[in-house]
Amino acid sequence: MILTRRFRFEAAHRLPGYDGPCRNPHGHSYKLHVSVRGPVGPGSGMVVDFHEVERIVGETVLSGLDHRDLNECLENPTAENLAVWIWDRLKRSLPGLHEIRLEETENCSVTYGGEDRPAR
Repeated sequence: MILTRRFRFEAAHRLPGYDGPCRNPHGHSYKLHVSVRGPVGPGSGMVVDFHEVERIVGETVLSGLDHRDLNECLENPTAENLAVWIWDRLKRSLPGLHEIRLEETENCSVTYGGEDRPAR
């Protein structure tokens, strides 16, 4: 079974390697979907407690990104690079991590499950 918890955070960035309007500082209201895959525990009836996912994501990801300048965390904070950054932090702390989806805007998102990394 796959369990998903959604989060929001606000952050600013600029894309230094992009020749367009996003090379200038601007902000987004990001939505982050974190999915964990595993069996349903016979005693708990859960894959993992939603509150445990919330705690881990808050401590390992949101504390470093919310209301921040993402260029302080990443040299080129594209949605793709940010998804890998988030994955790397969650993979260490969240057993069964299956996939993350990062929505930069209502119409633009990336989905990452630990596969090939974007060129940096």
